[in-house]
Amino acid sequence: MSDIDDQELGALFRAAASDSGAPPPAFDHDSVLRASRRATTRRRLLMAGGAIAVFALAGVGVAVALPGSPGNGTTVAAPMSAGDRAPRAAAPQDSAGAAERAAEGVSPLSPPLGPGNTECADRQDPAVRALVDQVLPEVAGAPEAATTMECRPGGERGVAVEASEGEATGLLSVQYLPPGVEAALPPGAVSEPTASGGTVIVSSSSSEVGAPAPFAGRLASVAEYLAPRL
Repeated sequence: MSDIDDQELGALFRAAASDSGAPPPAFDHDSVLRASRRATTRRRLLMAGGAIAVFALAGVGVAVALPGSPGNGTTVAAPMSAGDRAPRAAAPQDSAGAAERAAEGVSPLSPPLGPGNTECADRQDPAVRALVDQVLPEVAGAPEAATTMECRPGGERGVAVEASEGEATGLLSVQYLPPGVEAALPPGAVSEPTASGGTVIVSSSSSEVGAPAPFAGRLASVAEYLAPRL
């Protein structure tokens, strides 16, 4: 072909173009425009995918797929949202009272016993005896002391036990008086107003004249324990 000059080469192309027997061209003006648009779209998608990949590498997050053909397994790290990075809110705290009880290991008190509901006062009230055994475990199981047959008002409650503390022996007595009843304290007794509006009286006496009474030094603490529960 090096022996053919430019004029001869041009003549050959013109002859081929004018040949009526040659096949029609495989593309026209519209097909060229469509091919150009597809090429432009591909370039834009590639540029967008590259921008997402660069942006994702700058942060920390979860994996997402880049734009591409179905089944493409390529992934990049997408940035984590501000909400994902925010710390979790603290759980609501208990009320101040509940927190204090938990710290002290003290459970809330049950409703106070209040006045009795029998025709005559129970001089050996089981509910009061249970409270006395709690505050004075030393008398748990101690025998009940003898009481008079006097019918006291039904709102009253009482306990009387034969108590001993070391060498000291005698009678330990607890009496609950309902609201409105005036208390008459025996010698050495202590009293406290109760949660139900009544009065609790705790006393101790020796079985021997002149000897120390059992639990005489703990009567005040016993009354303080029983007061919110009666």
